[in-house]
Amino acid sequence: MQVGYIAAAAGIAFLVSSLVFGRLSDMHGRMRYIRLGLLLTAISYLTQIFAGSPVALMAARGSVGFALGINSSVIMAYTYENQRQVGSFISYGALGWLIGALTALVVKDYTALFIISAIVAFAAFLVSLLLVEKATGHMQVARFPVALIKADYRIYLGFFLRQLGGMAIWTVWPLYQTSIGATKVWIALMEVTNMVGQIVFMRLMERFNPARMFQGGLLLSVIIFIAYGLANRYWQIIPIQIFLALAYSSLFVGALSYLLKHHPEYGTTSGLMNSANALSGVLGPFLGGAISQTWGYATLMYVGAGTALLGLLASRGLKVKTAPATAADRS
Repeated sequence: MQVGYIAAAAGIAFLVSSLVFGRLSDMHGRMRYIRLGLLLTAISYLTQIFAGSPVALMAARGSVGFALGINSSVIMAYTYENQRQVGSFISYGALGWLIGALTALVVKDYTALFIISAIVAFAAFLVSLLLVEKATGHMQVARFPVALIKADYRIYLGFFLRQLGGMAIWTVWPLYQTSIGATKVWIALMEVTNMVGQIVFMRLMERFNPARMFQGGLLLSVIIFIAYGLANRYWQIIPIQIFLALAYSSLFVGALSYLLKHHPEYGTTSGLMNSANALSGVLGPFLGGAISQTWGYATLMYVGAGTALLGLLASRGLKVKTAPATAADRS
């Protein structure tokens, strides 16, 4: 239970900071918040070394989540503002997860890992000092962007529901794989398959219709989660993981491309997407733990498929808009 609360603290902090600083970056510019976020990330990683109790660890993880929330939305907005694409940028996130996992396998000592993480974050901060922000007009954004949410609630709700089911599954994912015979090596191989797939697929998604990619990712997620429930041997998961990478790449890149192409509030829309993801990360573990303990892993997989299906139904009526917004719309 304490682990759940610690994870929830990080998720809630990420949710709040991603939304708040994404909005602020639309109003005041990106670079100051990018540098602030990277510097705070380096510091917050180090605070975990001194966490001597569950409460202290909760505070430390909350500070990590808060700092990462600043980075996630503002850097995404900065990238789209300068390159008009997000697929390749997001793929580097999957690459980072892969390198981080491999580093943890080699190093294993928590203190050393926290120090390495802090050094990498500080190096990113130093690199950010070389970046230049384009002179663009800033805008006024509502403190809570109800209009943006209402305009594209099909995206936000559909994404949240799919991620809720996914996060519930990932909570017990290693235990589920062990129950069907997977060893630690096989579990790691399945994770690598997913990450490598995302690195490849995310770079390809942006050339397609974003609305169709988003809905395709939802539909494929339903099929994948059902397939998890039907699997009774660990080796059956490997090909499913390839399709999982395709589904998530299509879902995430499709959703972000759709939103960023049609709203000039790049930071706020990125923050809303990240907040929806973080909220699913807070609620999903409790859902996954409760269902798996009561009805078993297979039932959880079908429940995950059901939430993804609800997300697909919520996205009905989603259409590509004919008059996309640009930075020129800023006042």
